[in-house]
Amino acid sequence: MHIGTDDTYIALNPASMEPQTPWRPYEGVPGINHLAYEVDDVEALRGRLKSAGYKDSTVPNAHPYRKRVYFYDPEGNDWEFVQYLSDDPAKRNDYHLPDS
Repeated sequence: MHIGTDDTYIALNPASMEPQTPWRPYEGVPGINHLAYEVDDVEALRGRLKSAGYKDSTVPNAHPYRKRVYFYDPEGNDWEFVQYLSDDPAKRNDYHLPDS
């Protein structure tokens, strides 16, 4: 399945066989660490996800130009949701500023 537009999309394909070792994000082996989606109100989304029983995977980040939250789904996939606080791409994508 392709999700997106003709120019930008995510392709989702099921695995053809079970792996010998289950995938664990951020453990140094090839694979998807997380998928990210832009949202209008990250705090409202965070509240809805927590009340639905989803668990935070990363503490909320403090950055002057974006707010991000991460949650695990029941299969252990990590999902990022980001709210940008600037229209300037250089500020939105600045990873030299400290996130805490």
